[in-house]
Amino acid sequence: MKTTLLFSVKFVRIVLTVWRGGKLGGMYMDDRVFLNFEQMKYTLSVLGKCTDDYIYIWDLKRDYYAISERAVKDFRLSESGFYNTGQVFRQVVYPEDFPKLEEDLTAIKEKGQRTHNMEYRWLDPNGVPVWISCRGEVVLDEDGEPLYLVGRISEIGKKNKIDKITSLYNENILKQYYQKIVEKQDICGYMMLIGIDNFKEINEKYGHDFGDMILANMADIIRKNVVNGESVYRMEGDCVVIFDYGNVRPGKAKELYKRIRSSIDESIEENGYKMFHTISAGAVYFDSKEREYGKLVEQMNFALHSAKLKGKNTFVLYDQKEYESYIRRLDIQECLRRSIENDFKGFELYYQPIMDVGMDTIHGAEALIRWNSEKYGYMSPVEFIPLLEESSLIIPLGRWIMETALRQCQKWQDEISDFRMNINLSFVQLQKSNMLADAEECIKRIGIDVNNVVFEVTESGEIETSQTTQNVLKGFKDRSIALAIDDFGTGYSNLRYIKEKMFDLIKIDRIFIQNIMQNEHDYILVKHVTELAHSMNLMVCYEGVETKEELESVKRLEPDYIQGYYYGRPMNAAAFSKQFFGRGA
Repeated sequence: MKTTLLFSVKFVRIVLTVWRGGKLGGMYMDDRVFLNFEQMKYTLSVLGKCTDDYIYIWDLKRDYYAISERAVKDFRLSESGFYNTGQVFRQVVYPEDFPKLEEDLTAIKEKGQRTHNMEYRWLDPNGVPVWISCRGEVVLDEDGEPLYLVGRISEIGKKNKIDKITSLYNENILKQYYQKIVEKQDICGYMMLIGIDNFKEINEKYGHDFGDMILANMADIIRKNVVNGESVYRMEGDCVVIFDYGNVRPGKAKELYKRIRSSIDESIEENGYKMFHTISAGAVYFDSKEREYGKLVEQMNFALHSAKLKGKNTFVLYDQKEYESYIRRLDIQECLRRSIENDFKGFELYYQPIMDVGMDTIHGAEALIRWNSEKYGYMSPVEFIPLLEESSLIIPLGRWIMETALRQCQKWQDEISDFRMNINLSFVQLQKSNMLADAEECIKRIGIDVNNVVFEVTESGEIETSQTTQNVLKGFKDRSIALAIDDFGTGYSNLRYIKEKMFDLIKIDRIFIQNIMQNEHDYILVKHVTELAHSMNLMVCYEGVETKEELESVKRLEPDYIQGYYYGRPMNAAAFSKQFFGRGA
């Protein structure tokens, strides 16, 4: 008992010295201490329960390493004590950091280095790198040889538990609190994430100090409105989370949000609208038997994201079906990205014929993108094209479409010398890429005449209001590259398109064509638009002609071109060549 007590006091003194950043000064261990390594491990485990750090001891002679048992749960360790330290460290240390660590430990074992002080990364159980600070001191045996390395490991970032701006506990504390509760009992409750709308713009316009003031004010108001046992924590960015469990009735989260929003509105009014802002919230109700902490955070963030998309200054409750649809969209977007990176695998151009009405012959084709996903199979362009535009993947794919379509056009010019290829342009391409330069370069490289190319733009309010897009379209006109306005009449129709001759070709949407036999107003409208365009020396194409009756009816209106299922659905190059030229692609 006396020996054990002597050892414990001495070892505790060693650990506390290292823990506080002090130096051992080449401390030696007598025989009694050397022979009680297991007692040292026990003392280490006791101390480990009294701190957030991980206490460790490494027996350098036996190459045996022992660390606080909590490390097994938090890092990629199978046990808290092990031999073959270097081999185990290869599994837990982030690969890029291991050589530096190995060099430092070798210096301790073989070159007389007496301290260890490094910041590097360990891997958590999911393989996610976590920055740690590892400090240690060497204890020498009676012959002056390195015997133990004693020290502590702490997660960088865990030290600051309280957020300085809001005076709230940070997310790490919430995570620990949640996990501690659910280990003891199953609970039901909710988490609600509240964020400041347009916080980035507030910081950019008024400065970060002003943004911090708004964030602190929101946190203070939330604290005052939380009176029923809920707890509040600071998350990343401009967000605060409210956690409540126990006897939680449906609707409680939304009621609390409304109360907080009302208090913020009152605060803004009292301050003379000097710091005006709104808040949005997303909440998820949970049963701890079904949802882990990480999943709750994902779903809570998604609910807040939905609230922002729905106009902000509102509350959204997590919806599983909506979330699954969102995840599917993200997955499809990732599949699209991989297809593009893999030499556009799965993408193919289809071509729909455009007929010359006067000659009753093939005039050209519109190139339309199709995608056969390895995971989802053939997918409608209505579903995947918006995802391409959202992610800007339409930019690299658009270049591939242009290249592929123009090369195909060049081949078909062997059959019809003035064959024209219509290529669709997205607003994203016009706004975010150097589309004009790309088009000029591609046309020149392939060696095709600009008179055989038409770029189609779908009319929209974005085209009308974006000066950047207007400049790009003007650049096409200045270089005599033909433009067509697609789906004319369905969106933000503007007679200025005709008056200013912004486009060379007006494509009137099927929604008008299909009704002209029954609807006199549609007939008159299409007739007048056609006549007006012709009076300005512009060409007109009717889209969506599907039956012989429709064809005979629209011919009387004298369009220049017709496009529709009557002449052919979109088809691949081989089928197009066979149908219109009697040979393969």
